[in-house]
Amino acid sequence: MVSVESIESILSKIPGVQAARVVMEEDQIVEIHIVSDDEKSPKQLVRDIETVLYASLGLKIDRKVISIAQVDLGIESSKVVPYKLTNFEVEEDKRNIKVKVEITHGQEMYVGEFSGPKTTKNIPLVIGNAVLRALESVHDFAISMDDAVELKIAGKEFVVSHISKMYNQKEESIIGAAELKKNKYEAIAESVLDAFRRV
Repeated sequence: MVSVESIESILSKIPGVQAARVVMEEDQIVEIHIVSDDEKSPKQLVRDIETVLYASLGLKIDRKVISIAQVDLGIESSKVVPYKLTNFEVEEDKRNIKVKVEITHGQEMYVGEFSGPKTTKNIPLVIGNAVLRALESVHDFAISMDDAVELKIAGKEFVVSHISKMYNQKEESIIGAAELKKNKYEAIAESVLDAFRRV
């Protein structure tokens, strides 16, 4: 069996991890305590820990044994670096529409594509699903694009989108909004991204 010291050494090499402590009982990992900066979300860090332990040592662990404490080290972090829509492309003909988005978060880039029938009801779903598909690697819950509507408030037009999140058998409704300036399709994408930031 691999020693506690070896496991802690490997975990400490994961980007963002400042300290790692492992508790074992009867050759089983029962607790992993991590202190990290806040550059990554806890869910991303948990996924990294699982991957590193399995790839390096062949260890499969229950993610429930991992506890993470994040500290502010004064570096650029996810709290001040939002997910940004940096590229938005649409291909459409009389019957179908295809949407491709590029989303950045710090130095990371995520790309998503989705296509479907070009109907009034379906177009927002295609756009929203392209955004959610780009971000599917940064979370571990079920999420869906449900609807988008246009509203006029204080003399300005907005797109408001509704997405649903299912995690631990609990469903949550999340609303996002974006001002409709020129491109309606892009405003839909921005509103879905705004909703995702609230997840």
